[in-house]
This record gives sequence, structure tokens and C-alpha cells, in this order.
Amino acid sequence: MRMEPGISTRVFGVEVEMPLFTLSITDLTTFESIPHEEWAEEEDLFEVGNRFARTMLAANPDFRHRGMCVAIYDEAGIAVSVMPLDTLQ
Repeated sequence: MRMEPGISTRVFGVEVEMPLFTLSITDLTTFESIPHEEWAEEEDLFEVGNRFARTMLAANPDFRHRGMCVAIYDEAGIAVSVMPLDTLQ
């Protein structure tokens, strides 16, 4: 049975709900990249943020050393993590 707004999956026969997070690159003032959505467990957010940062830096090397951050928002749009981009390289 699917529970809204997360996604449900079975792990070892137990139904587990996985929340949807939105990631973006931001300078925390005026700039924010196109958001990326990903289903993840909250304890995996650092790894998800790292992977997103590497992908974004590969496509946008000019983001380096500009005070940018990876912002991760929960389904309600509340920031649950903000990580400096330069430390995630």
C-alpha cells in the first residue's frame, strides 16, 4: 500500500516509507539552481548531497569557490540540511 506523500517499499518483508527530498545549489541569497528531487532515507542525506554536488560541479565548474551550498528540503519545503559546496568536493 502506497502512503502519500512518500513512497513505500518493502525491505525484508517490512513496508518502509521513503520521503522525497529536493536538492539545489544556492548562495543562500539570490541564486538557486533548478531543483532535483530524490527519494532517500534521512540518514542517507549526506551521501545524496555529496553525489548531487559532484554531479553539479562536473556540469558547472564555475560554482567552485563562490560560497555556494547544497540545500536539501523536505516535502514541506523546510531546509533539513545546508552543506557548503566547497567542502563536498
